[in-house]
Amino acid sequence: MLLNTRGLRIFYGLSACSWMPHWACHYYRLETHSTFVVGSWAFSTRDSIVSLIIYSVLIALNLLAISVGRYQVVAAALTSIGHLSIGLLHICRLLHPFTFEVLGYSWTYGASLREVLIVVPFGLLAAFLAVAIKTGNTQLVDQC
Repeated sequence: MLLNTRGLRIFYGLSACSWMPHWACHYYRLETHSTFVVGSWAFSTRDSIVSLIIYSVLIALNLLAISVGRYQVVAAALTSIGHLSIGLLHICRLLHPFTFEVLGYSWTYGASLREVLIVVPFGLLAAFLAVAIKTGNTQLVDQC
């Protein structure tokens, strides 16, 4: 059902939106000269500019995938990798606490847990869709 045209358009629209908070975080950080620290890595201006470019590409790719089929597999796969990586980072933080500072404020462990609960399932859904679209196996989705 999700592999029908309308369902895929909704998924890719949500995928594009899912990258906006990450993009906005770096944009705001650059505008306010605030900090972004993950463990021992304090993001520099250049790091945040690179992050903005990466998130912009992910957003654009997912928006293109709404109507251009050839971008769908790569958009879903990159969205999956990205969200699962972010989820893994927060899982590691929950298991082995380290500094996580966003816009000059300490990120709570509850916020890391919420991040895991949101991004991991979305990353798994994106991986599932990437495989289903690549293999043309719409029966997998129709049975769910």
